[in-house]
Formats: sequence, C-alpha cells, structure tokens
Amino acid sequence: MGFSTLIILLFSTFSIFTYNEVIDLQKSIKDSNNKIAKEEILTALHEANLDIKNHAKDFANWQEVSQQISSPVYYAYWHQHRSLQAGILPQYISDTSIYNLDGEVISKLKTSLPETINTNDLSSDIETDGSKLDLLAYHKVYDRNNKTEIIGYVAIRANLKPELIENRQFNYIDKDSISVSINEKTVFPAKQLIKHLTFNLRPVELMDEIMTMANSLLYRMALIIGIPTLLLYPLVTLLISKPLSKISAHIDLLKNDTANQTPPDFGCVLAVTELEKVSSSLNEYHKKLFEVHTSLDHKNKELWTLAHHDSLTGALNRRAFDNHWTNLQDIFSGGRIEVCLAIFDINNFKAFNDSYGHHIGDDVLVGISQSIMNVLRNGEKLYRLGGDEFACIFIDCNKDAALEIAGRCEKAVCDIAFSENGIKEPVRISIGLAYAGKDRKTDLSSLQWQADIAMYSAKQPGNSHICFYSDDMKQGMKGVFSSHINNIVYEAITDGTGISMHYQPIVSCENLQPAYYEALIRINTNETVIMPNDIFQLVEARRLEIEMDKAIFKQIYIDLETKVIPVGTGVSINVSGKSIINKDVVEQLGTFKHFIGNYKIVLEVTETALITQIKNATENLSYLRSLGFLIALDDFGSGYSSLKYLTEMPVDIVKFDISLTRSLLDHRQKNMVRHLANMISETGHKLVAEGIETEELLTKVKNLDFAYGQGYFLGKPVVNPKIN
Repeated sequence: MGFSTLIILLFSTFSIFTYNEVIDLQKSIKDSNNKIAKEEILTALHEANLDIKNHAKDFANWQEVSQQISSPVYYAYWHQHRSLQAGILPQYISDTSIYNLDGEVISKLKTSLPETINTNDLSSDIETDGSKLDLLAYHKVYDRNNKTEIIGYVAIRANLKPELIENRQFNYIDKDSISVSINEKTVFPAKQLIKHLTFNLRPVELMDEIMTMANSLLYRMALIIGIPTLLLYPLVTLLISKPLSKISAHIDLLKNDTANQTPPDFGCVLAVTELEKVSSSLNEYHKKLFEVHTSLDHKNKELWTLAHHDSLTGALNRRAFDNHWTNLQDIFSGGRIEVCLAIFDINNFKAFNDSYGHHIGDDVLVGISQSIMNVLRNGEKLYRLGGDEFACIFIDCNKDAALEIAGRCEKAVCDIAFSENGIKEPVRISIGLAYAGKDRKTDLSSLQWQADIAMYSAKQPGNSHICFYSDDMKQGMKGVFSSHINNIVYEAITDGTGISMHYQPIVSCENLQPAYYEALIRINTNETVIMPNDIFQLVEARRLEIEMDKAIFKQIYIDLETKVIPVGTGVSINVSGKSIINKDVVEQLGTFKHFIGNYKIVLEVTETALITQIKNATENLSYLRSLGFLIALDDFGSGYSSLKYLTEMPVDIVKFDISLTRSLLDHRQKNMVRHLANMISETGHKLVAEGIETEELLTKVKNLDFAYGQGYFLGKPVVNPKIN
C-alpha cells in the first residue's frame, strides 16, 4: 500500500507539474504574443503616419498649392473642385487646407481643419471621438525656384482606419477588435495614440487544442492512478511519462523555432492514442505553418513583380520609377556622382494605333522596349512611364557616355524590321537627356521636367532626335509644361469644356462689309483666357491636332445652328494637315453641307499641310469642294510658297501671309507683291490680304486685285459677330 501510495503521490505530483508546465507555456506564449502584437501595431502606426506624411509632402510640392499661396483669390473654388479631385491625394484623405507663413489659413472656409497651426511644431495630430480616427498631417511648402525658402504650410486630414486597419495585415492582432478608448472628441499628438488603442489577440488554436488534450489526458491518468500495482509503474512510465516529456520538449522547440526549421521526429510510435494524436497534430501544424510561410514569401515576390512591372513590355512601371527616383535623390543629393535621366518617346505613335490598330501598336511598344533594354549597360533598367513614353536613369555617366548610349538606343530601334508587322512607315524615337554633374549645379529633382522639355525639343522639325536639355529650350516650351494650362487645354479638347470660338471678319474690299468670318479658338477659364499660341504649342507637342479640330468643328456647328454667325455671310474653318487626311474628320465636315445654302463655308489649309501627303489631301479637298465648300490656301508666302500648287490643288482662295501683305509698305518689295497678286488673280483665284492694321495698308490693298482684307483695323475677333 505504501508503494502504491508512493506511486499515487508520484503520479499526482507529475500530473500537477505537467499541468502547471502547460499553463506556464500558455502564459509565456500569450505574453510573447502580446509583446509582438504591440510591436506589430507600433510598426503599422509608424508606416501609416509615414505614408500620410508623404501624401502631405506630395500635396505641398504640388505646383497648384504654390499658386494658391501666391494668389488665393480662387482658393474656395480650387479647394472644392481641385484639391481632392486632381488625383494628387488618395481617397481616404477627406480634407485639405493651406496656410501662410504665420500658420493662418489663406482663406477662411467651412473646413474640418484648424484655422491656425503651430509652425514651430509640425508633428502629426490625432483627432477622435471614439467612432472616427483621423490623422492631421502638416508639411512646409517651399518656393519652387528656391528650394530652401518656405512660403507656407499645408495640412491634410486622413481617415486613419483604412491605412491602419483595413489596408494592413496583422498576424497576431484581431484587427476587427482595434478601437480607441476615448468616447469624447479629443485632439492629441499622434505619438500618444498607442496609449489609447485597445485590441485583442488572435486565438492560438494550437494552444487551445493542447489544453483540451492535456485536460483529457490528466483525467484518464486519474482513472489509472488507483491501480496499486508495481507492475503498472514501468508500463505507465513507458506509455505516458516519456512521451509527455518529449511532447513538452517538442512544444519548447516549436516556441523558439524558425519558419524553415523542420521539427524532430519522436523516433517511435506512441502507444497511447491521445499522445499520438498530440504528436501528429504538432507535426502537421508545424508542417502547414512552414508551407504557409513559404507560400507567403512566394506570393509576396509575385505581388512585388506585378506591382512594379509593366505587363505588356516587361519593363519596370511608373511606380518602380518613382520609388527608384526618390531613393536616388536621397542617396546622391549631395553630389559625388554624375546622374543623367533619359526620356524616350515614340514619334507619331498615335498614328500607328489609328492606322494599324492597337494590337500593332502593342507590338511596336514591345519591340522598342526590348531593343532598348538589350543595349543598356549592365544594371540599367528601362521604365515605362505610360503610353509610349519610357525612361532610363544613367548612374556615374558623363554627357558623352549618355549621348553614346542614347545613340545605341536610337540605332537599335531603327534596326527593328517593323515591316513584318505590316507597318510601311519608319518607326523612330525621340530622346531627351538631362544631366546633373558632380558639382550639382542642377538639382536632381529638376531632371524630370528638363528631360521632358529636351524630348519635346527633339521632336521639333529640324532638330536631332537626341537632345540634351539647355536653358534656352525652357522659354520656347513654357506653354507646354505649365501644368495648369496643360490640364485646362487637354480637358477642353477631350471634353469640349471651355472652348469659345471667336470670329474675325474678312471684309470685301469694295464695300468694307464682312463677307465671312474666320473662326479662331480661345479657351476660357475662371481666371483667364488661353490664347492660340499656348493652345497650339501644347496640341502639337501632345499630337492632339485631330482631337482639337473635331472639338472646334463641333462648336462651329453649334454656332451655325444657333445663327451666331449672321445668315448670308459665312465662316472660314482652319483644318490641320493631319485632319485633312483623316477619314473621320472629312465625314464630320460633310455634316456642314446643309448650311451651305445660307452660308459660305471656307476650309483653310496651309501649304505645309498639303505637302506632307499631297495625294490624300487633294482627294479629300476635291470631295469637299464637290459638296460646295470653298478651299483657301492659308499663309501663302510664309514658307513653301509655290505657284505650282495653285494649278494642281483644288484651291479657290489664296490668303497672302501678313509678312507678304506688309511688304506693300516697302517700296523695294511692293512691285513684286503687286505683280504676284495680279498674276494669281488672273488665274481666277480670289485673294485675301491678312494683317491689315492701318488705313495706309488698307488703301494699298484696295488699289490691287485683292477681293478681301482681314486685320485688326477692319475688325477684331469677337464671340458674337451679330452684336458688333
């Protein structure tokens, strides 16, 4: 009996010890998970705060913010229609505000952000009332020309829950349980948020299963403890004690195990079913856990690849470029190494898409991107910025080396046999280069727009297809790269918003009465009127001639229907070279046919437009002329003037360029102009003299064979000719 009591005592002691070990293990795992969970949510808070601060920085660097600080007249309209709708900020940003150097809002509005901020402390704040959780982030606004001069401040309000909870993956925290322990509206520094957050841990299923099995095991052990026999002792030791010790050791191993460590085998088959089940469950759980970690690593790599590569060409995408470029500026901001940025653009790519279809356009993009990647130096990557625009960053590369690489890229593209795809025209690229030397006279942040300007300069007729940026390019392209004008003109052309046609009279030289009116485009904004020079510069750079002509024709059609143009006169419509050979444009012009009974409709084309594809232009002009349109040769004498066109092209009216008209004021040139006008008039063409701005010039024009005159002296462009 004493030995049995001893056995019972030993079994009882061992059972209590084992149970306490399991309880201690459970508590240890819970404490460890609590510590990891707190670090997990601290990391999530830090990353969310950093992301929102970066959005505040992007907002502060936005050119339109600087414009509002310098001229806040339209700040209310801008705040309502632009600040959150322009795509600069993500959707979870609910409000913005701009402040002057004193930290006061530049214009008081109904806004959820404070009217004044502490400019000495721009740390983020948290605002909550228990149901909502918003982060208020602030940032300085620097002068765009002097990066060290502060001109104001910005603030943004972000809903922190999507950034902190919905968009984050938590491994130890039940994210649905995350809440704030504050029930009244409170504002406090963001770094104190962790003190007010509450959360629950995810349940540890393995631990619950072990506790259940341990309880069941101890219950079964209690049943057999009463068998007072010494023979049971070695059997119990063999079947229970040793396996439990191994299970305990196995649990300790799993507690400190790494993801790729294979758990040890027990080396035997456990005789007790429950112990065998515990062993099998532990091994199976660890095996599945390892498989999950492996799968997650693989999926993360796949997601990174998908998120940073262009699926069509295989080049890196715009996101990858922005990340690389940001890191590059941080690393090399102090100089020490030469950096060159190259922007590649496919010439006339839109025409390839329109003529051959988008599948051929895709083949062109793939072929060009592969050719460029094949000739880049080791380690250099090609980025597709969007559409037909690519970029490459040359590190530790001087101007000569950059020019040599760009030349290789251009040659590689020229060598592609696109004729196999059915493309008859040569496919070429334009390359813009911007360079920053070791002395860093050029800020790296400026290279993008400099390379962009150089690329558009390379597209200009007569220029090399590879151009390095120089300051004299900037003045000529300022209209193209004003983002404000760029956006307004693009929206006007694509949506038709803001287009306003002005009509300048073309008067009869006999009675000085308007014979018809030339349609001239303007684009109205709330702030100003954008004139043709800025409009056409952008249109030509972005290759939007056809889209612009269609938008203009649509507005002229409306003006003719509403009789804005007086019945019995007419309208002269300028048609670009690309439009006159476009089937859709010709069909759109054909819809004007029913106006011809009440109006004279003149189509003005320049000699340059006729020269590019003279056969197609002649066919389309002849067709339109057969419908009753009159054809005018515009800007005669400004460039490619040739009397041969007057005999071969279907032309009814010849418009003398302003420079040719003003030659009448020069006694050495007026005889040449007079003989030229007489000769053209004798062939049956009507003559129009442009640029009449004085009574003296009008008198000289009337004494020659000009049928019509045009100029500010005879009438300025107006919106409604009936009123004037």
